[in-house]
Amino acid sequence: MITEATYTRDGRTATIRVERIDTLIQDTESIVNFPSLTELDGRLNLVFSRSRHGGEHAHTEDPARTIESFDDGESWQPAPNENPLTTRDPFSGHTSDGFSGGTGRLRDGTLVHMSHSTRVHLEGGYDRAKGHMHEQFQQDDPTFRFQRASGDGQQLLERFWFKVAGMPWGRRSYQVYSPVLEMDDGDLLAAMEWCKMLPEERWRREAHGRIWKYLFGVFIVRSGDGGHSWDYVTQFDPDEIKPTYGISDRPVDEGFDEAHMTKLPNGDIFCVMRTGSYSPMWQARSRDGGRTWDTPEPMGWPGAKPQLQVLPNDVLVCVSGRGSYGHPQVTHVLISIDGTGNQWEAPFAFHTGPGCSYTSTIQRDGKLHVFYSDSDFTRDMGTHGLPVQRIRRAVFDISVDA
Repeated sequence: MITEATYTRDGRTATIRVERIDTLIQDTESIVNFPSLTELDGRLNLVFSRSRHGGEHAHTEDPARTIESFDDGESWQPAPNENPLTTRDPFSGHTSDGFSGGTGRLRDGTLVHMSHSTRVHLEGGYDRAKGHMHEQFQQDDPTFRFQRASGDGQQLLERFWFKVAGMPWGRRSYQVYSPVLEMDDGDLLAAMEWCKMLPEERWRREAHGRIWKYLFGVFIVRSGDGGHSWDYVTQFDPDEIKPTYGISDRPVDEGFDEAHMTKLPNGDIFCVMRTGSYSPMWQARSRDGGRTWDTPEPMGWPGAKPQLQVLPNDVLVCVSGRGSYGHPQVTHVLISIDGTGNQWEAPFAFHTGPGCSYTSTIQRDGKLHVFYSDSDFTRDMGTHGLPVQRIRRAVFDISVDA
């Protein structure tokens, strides 16, 4: 692992340095994956999965675990698995929705949350015997859930169902990974994703035997009344954009999914999306507060579940990673020195080894904190010879000299 790197572009020099790496969770009995960090008034809340990815259904106990910190991450302790935003799957009883994607903090200090899954999923539960979730939850007229809670996450202020007006397609399944952003005019903006079933002639058999039957797209929605009603703005449809990569112009693996958004120092709204486990991330930009969007373009580097942060020095950071799926990963930090996302530097790889490469990020005292897994991920425990399964935190100092 490298611990420091320097990048120079257009007269500015940026230095990334790993200040420290902490181990938050050590587990000798179960694989740990998918850390998700939420900032609450007075504490940090970290949720992670205690199971092999793909084997969650085999657990009789809830594989989701929660720890919390009251000193900005210096120390951690077990936390109650329950909070006002937590939903349990009616079929398995396991945690199915909570402080995950779709969370945002408004200027009044309250938390808002667009649920990861649709009403059919939340109320009916997920029975794996009935097929993959994206097959099981295909629907023509989806209903979604929106919640608002106190800043400390302890009190639910409101919860309601909504539909998105004007979606120009038919049957799909849906998920949400992106945060909810509050615009200067008070409107809310979010990126959601759809998944459609492909006709059999477009199915793809992957190297490990799985048949890929799905295509994902990202769409932007906007609310002018605090989340009670939402309007469709635009979509990034891979069948229209036809994203490719590599010297043979191979199509991307999945389409567009796992979107993340932020507001840039120049006022642009910036969205980064996964396109697969091996194909590059793509990015899209709005120059008018999220009302219209440029055509997405490739970033050049692969990544799963990208996470964006704008640092106090206006450097734009994208944290992600991916290697060979289920095998040793490369988890990395990408920076855009001028904060625009027009130019990205080569990845700063701070973790090379097994893990899921799904990360969660926060800032503290101008430092970037990245939470990630060091684990067997999709493989049986012991596959990679790890002495323990870990959730870790890397703390970065990213400085800029003119």
